[in-house]
Amino acid sequence: MKRVETEHDRSRNTLTYQLDDGRYVSLDANAVALYGAENLVQWLGLERLPVMQQGRRVGTLPKDAEPLDNLQREGDAWVAGEHLDLDTVKEFERGS
Repeated sequence: MKRVETEHDRSRNTLTYQLDDGRYVSLDANAVALYGAENLVQWLGLERLPVMQQGRRVGTLPKDAEPLDNLQREGDAWVAGEHLDLDTVKEFERGS
């Protein structure tokens, strides 16, 4: 996650961050000062990791997703078994 500057942050009293999966999130600057951006992202459930299947990225899952028999965490990614139908996996987002 990295901090990015936007033209609207100052007027809205927000701070904008690019998450590791490429999405952007704007957080209240006062909340960031009190709790930290990493904690807020985690508490809001915004942190997602890539899902790899057959050697390519096919989508994302939350960092704290419940593992399945054919879905395992390896480093900073989820690795799905070759025959796992990811569309049946709770909270899976294809292509994101």
